[in-house]
Amino acid sequence: MLKLYDLSGKNDLRFSPPCWVVKICLIHRQIDFETEPVKFSEKDKIQFSNQKLVPILKHQTGFVCDSWDIINWIDQNYNNKKIFLNISSKNFSNFLYLWTSRQLLPILFKIIAHEIPNVLEGHDLDYFIRTREERIKGPITKFIPEISDNIKEFRKLISPIRKIIEINGYISGKEPGVEDYIFFGNFKWVYSCSSCYLLDECDPIYNWYRRIHKITNL
Repeated sequence: MLKLYDLSGKNDLRFSPPCWVVKICLIHRQIDFETEPVKFSEKDKIQFSNQKLVPILKHQTGFVCDSWDIINWIDQNYNNKKIFLNISSKNFSNFLYLWTSRQLLPILFKIIAHEIPNVLEGHDLDYFIRTREERIKGPITKFIPEISDNIKEFRKLISPIRKIIEINGYISGKEPGVEDYIFFGNFKWVYSCSSCYLLDECDPIYNWYRRIHKITNL
């Protein structure tokens, strides 16, 4: 059986956007797998991979790292359960993957950074605060005064996706697909770690998020 090494917080909370993308692809394609929770302080669990980050998917003959590479591996190795419908689907998915990781996640981090410690404990909590404050060159609370502006900017940035969902129901079309799952991981991260009012409940994207949640039985 496939084993997915998955970032874990307090009370076994799973909150990593890249890990969620992989899990939902596996769930939707009905591919059996198990998860191995990995905390920030449990790098020894993934020492075999020479990697410091999850997700890592371990299979019968080896392992694959990085969520995009894992998705491609699944698509290539499960011919009867293809992830990408065609080359256009793959190209658009790659765009979404790069866009969300480079444009959306940095803004979302500024919105929820001060709340992420609430889902961590012990050495993980110390590690997160130390490494993130080194990265942003200041306390993780530094973005609090900008939260409202960052939420407005985020809602504006995702307006093209909102239009696609309004027209089709899902990013992939009339049915959900990998494009939806890549986008979904961002919101799952926010709603797992934060109490912020990221989207209005009347927002088509909020309703889309709830539908994906229901479809995948999360």
